[in-house]
Amino acid sequence: MKGTKNNIWKVFAINLGKSILGICILIAVGFGSYKISYHFLSKNATNVNTDKDSIKEIIKEAKTEDISKNLIYVCNEKDQITHMMVEICNTKTNNLDYVTIPTKNDYTIPTTMYRKLCTISENIPQIMRISKLKQYFADEQQAYGYGSLIVEKMIGTSLSYYTVLDEETYNNHYQEVKVKVSYKKTVDVEQTASPVASASPEPSGAKTKMKISCASDAYVQQLKDLNGDESKIADFIKSQYDRVTSNLTVTNKIGYIQSYEQMNVDYFHYWGCPGSYDGKVFVVDTKAAKKFFKGLINNEVPYTAAQDLTTTQKATTSPAASSNTTPKPKSGKKAVSSKGLKIILLNGSKIAGLAGKTQQKLQKKGYTVPQVGDYTKETLTQTKIIVKEDGQGEDLKKYFKNPQVTVGMVDQGYDIEIILGTADANQ
Repeated sequence: MKGTKNNIWKVFAINLGKSILGICILIAVGFGSYKISYHFLSKNATNVNTDKDSIKEIIKEAKTEDISKNLIYVCNEKDQITHMMVEICNTKTNNLDYVTIPTKNDYTIPTTMYRKLCTISENIPQIMRISKLKQYFADEQQAYGYGSLIVEKMIGTSLSYYTVLDEETYNNHYQEVKVKVSYKKTVDVEQTASPVASASPEPSGAKTKMKISCASDAYVQQLKDLNGDESKIADFIKSQYDRVTSNLTVTNKIGYIQSYEQMNVDYFHYWGCPGSYDGKVFVVDTKAAKKFFKGLINNEVPYTAAQDLTTTQKATTSPAASSNTTPKPKSGKKAVSSKGLKIILLNGSKIAGLAGKTQQKLQKKGYTVPQVGDYTKETLTQTKIIVKEDGQGEDLKKYFKNPQVTVGMVDQGYDIEIILGTADANQ
């Protein structure tokens, strides 16, 4: 009997050991797979093909968001976070916004969140300095991952992914500009905050001088040289992934290419996060920041003019198309007549007969519109006028309701491509 009991316990111990070993193996395999996937997908961009057929397949399979929020860390050789931005890419409007968050920034982590973080790292203080983020965690993936959660809490906005740049890459792509940021302190229920450039602050507002990150002239020219070409943009993204760390795969980044090719680099907008300096330390106004980001994310109107950074940035109303007036070309090139240029007209409104009606109207005005067709992608609200060269298409804008004019790729054999939106159904 005693021998039988011993055998039972022995079998039990062996099975228990096997179970524990199996669990350990599963955890190790899972963690190892994560590590391999992380490094392979974020770094090994050379295996991604960027010919036209491959790009079509990537766009079909990529996991993207209509409005993505990319937290950009800039890290120096001393493991300090020297710059931080949130890049907001809106694929509905083709707007691109950058919001600078100063990193010499003390943030008090909410108690519940802090207790959970203490189970991950005993080194993290409740009042943490953003620039020292990497010092609080065991490895950089933890730092960037949990850092994203902390920033989400700080600005009251969910983030889609993060990207890490080294200082050399940052210096090649960006420059700092001094601006004044004005916003309403969130002491009243009626106060709102979403960004727009304005010359005068609200009487009850707070004003902060700060440096924000903007694309450098060289980087702007580099992006313009891509000329809206899908393959060039995809190759550019691949080349950048050799220099960055990100938890977004290169294929999913390329998945945003249809929006990237429609963007006008001159219309990128740059903002400072609401907050104030206590001496040399920045403190985010968390309630104002939440409303600020909400205003940017909910903006449904494309930018149609370059931003004026010499005025005070005021967090009060949507920056989107600040008026219904049509801005003059930013480039300084004279607007050229579109008469004599070949125009293709595509119906992006899904409203039957709109393309034919618009074709007749433009032809009566003396324009050459030999071809109409259907736009097979998403339904557009606002009409887009895509031109080969800056200055073209300006004389066409008066026939549409606040159209978006961009320099980009046009179907072969044509000079201008007009994609009609639902806003022009009654024009």
